[in-house]
Amino acid sequence: MEFPLIAALVVALGLSLLQLALFLHVRNGLTDIAVQSAYHGALLGNDPSDGLARASELASARFQQLGDVDVEAREHAGVIEIEIHAALPLIGFFGPSNALHVVGHAVDEDAL
Repeated sequence: MEFPLIAALVVALGLSLLQLALFLHVRNGLTDIAVQSAYHGALLGNDPSDGLARASELASARFQQLGDVDVEAREHAGVIEIEIHAALPLIGFFGPSNALHVVGHAVDEDAL
C-alpha cells in the first residue's frame, strides 16, 4: 500500500527537478543572448538596432519552442540595454507569456 504513494511522490519530485532545470536553462540562455547582443550593439560603429537584430535572431533560433519572444533595445547614458521578454516555462515549454524578463547591459564604445 505504501509503495504506490512513495513511487508517485518520487516521480513527482523527479519531474519537478527536471522542470526546474529547464527553467534555469531557458533563463540562463536568454540572459546570455541579452548580454552578448548588448556587447554586439555596443561595439564601435554599431548601434542598439544591431544588438536588437542579433538578439531577435538568436532568441528565435535557440528558443523557438517559447513562441513569441519580445526584444527591446535602449541606449541611455552611454549604456546599451537589451531587454528580452519570453514565456515562463512552467509545464514543459508552456506557461504565461512575457512573464520571464532578462536584461543585458554593455558600455557603448562610441561614448568613450
